[in-house]
Amino acid sequence: MRKWRVLYVRPRWEKKVDAQLEERGIERFLPLREEVRQWSDRKKKVIAPLFPGYIFVHVDEKERVAAFDVHGTLKYVHFSGKLAEVRPYIIDSLRIAVYGPADIEVTGERLESGTPVKIIHGPMTGVRGLLIEYRGEKRIAIVVDSIRQAVVMEVGLNEIQVLDK
Repeated sequence: MRKWRVLYVRPRWEKKVDAQLEERGIERFLPLREEVRQWSDRKKKVIAPLFPGYIFVHVDEKERVAAFDVHGTLKYVHFSGKLAEVRPYIIDSLRIAVYGPADIEVTGERLESGTPVKIIHGPMTGVRGLLIEYRGEKRIAIVVDSIRQAVVMEVGLNEIQVLDK
């Protein structure tokens, strides 16, 4: 059975590992975002990983071993001695968030509490996450527990539906 796992890779090797996984036919997801980097003499737009150091792979046991053999991978993320697994709806929500038109930001803050919600209107329809109060604005957070990070985006309260816990 195929499951979404989290590969930890060498620093700044995310795109190289992603390309090698693609060559091997392994389903993977490397969320990227455009950001502006400042150097001493100029500013430049770069495409950077949303979660530096991590790539999500959708693998069965045989593919899991093949993915780990890719040059640049360091380990699979584990919790309590078990391989971390990411629920498919989290991957789907991240895809919508990354490829959708909304501005997003990443926070390393672990969001322990919140109301589970689903966006029901607009271009981000289908995204699930937790509703939080963030810097005085209403935002939705998609929590990726397996790497202890969250993606936060702004949505209107009229665009969400509260889900059962």
